[in-house]
Amino acid sequence: MKGPYETAQQQIFDCARCMNLDENTTELLRHPLREITVSIPVLMDDGRVKIFTGFRIHYNDALGPMKGGVRYHPDETIDTIRALAAWMTWKCALFDLPLGGAKGGIICDPKNLSPGELEQLTRGYIDRIWQFIGPDMDIPAPDVG
Repeated sequence: MKGPYETAQQQIFDCARCMNLDENTTELLRHPLREITVSIPVLMDDGRVKIFTGFRIHYNDALGPMKGGVRYHPDETIDTIRALAAWMTWKCALFDLPLGGAKGGIICDPKNLSPGELEQLTRGYIDRIWQFIGPDMDIPAPDVG
C-alpha cells in the first residue's frame, strides 16, 4: 500500500507527463522547499514532562507566501504532512491564488489533553517555528477536525 507522499509523488509524475513538463521542472516540483521537525516539551497536569514531536513542511513558495493548517493527530507522520503540503501547493496553483503550500502537524491525541496541556503544546509549537512563519513567508491555520 502506498503512503500519502508516495501517492502525491505519483500524481506529480502523472500530471507532469500530461503537461509535457521537462525533467528539471518535474524534479523541482517533487521536493519540499524545507522540512522542520521540532520537539515540544509540555508540563502535563500530573507533573511529568512529555515531549511531543511537531512538523512544518514548506513545500513551495513560487506563487507567494505559503499557507496550510496544523493537524493534531495521534498517528501523524512527516510523510502525511509532506503529502498535504504538496496538495496545498497544487490547490493554490489550480485556483490561481497568490500562495504556496505548507502544512504542519503534531503527534498527539488532542482528545486526551486538557485545555491547559493543549495551550502549552500549541504555544510550544509556535515557539519552535516562529522564525519560519509570518504573513510574508508562511501562514499557519487550524486544521478542521
